[in-house]
Amino acid sequence: MRLFICSPFANATFIVLIYLSICPFHIQATDADSAFSEDHNHHRLLDLLDQSDTSRHGPNRESSYEPDFLGLDRGIVGRAPKAVTALANNAPQPMNIEPGEIQYWTFPKSSLQAPYANPAFDLPLNLSATSNTTCLESDLIQLAKKQNTIANTRNVWLSISVCDQPTSTTTGTAGLPPPLGVYLSRSADNQQPDVGSHEQIIAVEGGYGFANLSSVADAIWIGVRAPPAPDGFEGAYSYELAASIDALYTTYFDGDPKINDTQITAWDTDSNSSILSTGDITNSLANSTNFSRWMEMDPPFKVYVHDQAGLSFRGLNRSICGLKNHAMVTEIENSMVKIGGQPKQLFYVNRLNRNTSYLAIMTLEPGSRNSTAGGGGTVWKATSFTTKSDNNCQIVYQLPFCTDVAYAVPSNPDRKPNVTDLGLLYDRWANDAYQNFSKSLQQIPCETTDSARYSLARNCQDCDNAYKAWLCAVTIPRCEDFSTSPNDRRHLLPRNIKQKFINGSETPIEPPDHLFSSANKSTNQYGVSRNKRIDDEIQPGPYKEMLPCKDLCYHLTQNCPAALHFACPLESTGLNFTYGHHRQGDKEWYCNWPGGPNLFNGAAVLGPGWMMVWVVMIAVLYVL
Repeated sequence: MRLFICSPFANATFIVLIYLSICPFHIQATDADSAFSEDHNHHRLLDLLDQSDTSRHGPNRESSYEPDFLGLDRGIVGRAPKAVTALANNAPQPMNIEPGEIQYWTFPKSSLQAPYANPAFDLPLNLSATSNTTCLESDLIQLAKKQNTIANTRNVWLSISVCDQPTSTTTGTAGLPPPLGVYLSRSADNQQPDVGSHEQIIAVEGGYGFANLSSVADAIWIGVRAPPAPDGFEGAYSYELAASIDALYTTYFDGDPKINDTQITAWDTDSNSSILSTGDITNSLANSTNFSRWMEMDPPFKVYVHDQAGLSFRGLNRSICGLKNHAMVTEIENSMVKIGGQPKQLFYVNRLNRNTSYLAIMTLEPGSRNSTAGGGGTVWKATSFTTKSDNNCQIVYQLPFCTDVAYAVPSNPDRKPNVTDLGLLYDRWANDAYQNFSKSLQQIPCETTDSARYSLARNCQDCDNAYKAWLCAVTIPRCEDFSTSPNDRRHLLPRNIKQKFINGSETPIEPPDHLFSSANKSTNQYGVSRNKRIDDEIQPGPYKEMLPCKDLCYHLTQNCPAALHFACPLESTGLNFTYGHHRQGDKEWYCNWPGGPNLFNGAAVLGPGWMMVWVVMIAVLYVL
């Protein structure tokens, strides 16, 4: 499984994307044409205030169309052709459509000239470390005035989400049914656009399509055609079509391929669960009101998970209604946490299958849909993960002391069946060791004059933070499948090969790679766990460990006073059996750093320099 740690740049990108999802109004009307012609997918709105009731704007599916719009005289509204359904502003219309059928819609001039939606923000929006303001309502007002001065035209956003599609009647791998065709016309002479008569096509991919139309002065006409179902498929399509003069009603973010563009990261898995996380939601300081609002609010994001081999999910991964209707796992534990120093939303997905690949898709779905700009929500690009094969690694998270730990640890479901108790056991071991360090740190003159301090660049709190991060990583090892091929994961170190497997089977005596030789079983590197209490109390059997990052040790020696005698091993004296390292520029991490490097306020990864000497312990810590 590919495991990622978001870099500060990736975290900043996630923050910007959230900001654009909620506050897209800063684009100037004079720049709209150039932005829309490039088909940018970056005008996003979420959770805006309800305007007046639009229940009367629902589709009239009878033979004639005679809408009754609030505040408008019937003579002004006029009549649309037969079999054409009207769309109101920010009022999505669901519809079923049979293969081979076409349905016609219009966004009439009366809707085009409707009032703009008023903002109502349920999320903290400020991303600054010094300000606690949110997006200003004046932005909306200014934009509306500018748009109204340009030849009395409006910008219109159209979006379509496919909720259902024909399904395969055969088992095994099958292709997808063809997507819906969506055709546009801005001419009253063509009020029923179709395959051979249209001005523009909305491409539907992954169950979602959109169009940004600028300088619209009159009604827009839309044709939605369901292609004939190919052999081997049965059933109908269903979809939601929405039009808005404010912003896209539903949004899909494809991301930036240069970074971790899914905006959700699969931190780790075990054999039946996974732990996923957003990036940093805000960069506000920990003592700011904005930071507190994020931590205290109900988690705003949702995640949908589906088996990658599942047929019903294919082709709908960009559609919120498609995810709701077809995702395999929708009930997921989630919480707002402070990991790595900043607020994140954590997702714990349980009841998964062993050694199975899944897709996870994050969404942001406002509670109020109709009459709110962006009320359809936002979907982010899917990320993938694969559950482990072996049964002796178990995810633990939200520990009271080691708060940044959120990964799989060595386990034995027969001896420690309760996951919560397993996590608390590891956490207690770390906390007990910390007490000894705390007493030693109290002997250091921390609150003193500059001339008496051990460093002008570091203080005792820096030392405490660095020690806690290092301690949790070395006391709570990160567990990986023992069955993992050595060729695929050379950075993983076999551990505890002296014990039997948890199913009771003996380890081989002399396999081809001689891992289980008597000599290896007698070494601290392979024969036992990093912490002897793991072998005695948990008895996980053989597993592989993703070693702690050596930079954790370098940070410890850099941030703590020399009087504590902390140091790190040389490569010739056990560094490679004690610590791992990250490959610069690689998204995948080859060592374990709970919370990520940004835990140290974005400090760069340090080189070894003079610090690579052996660790002298002042507390009972189990490094090997």
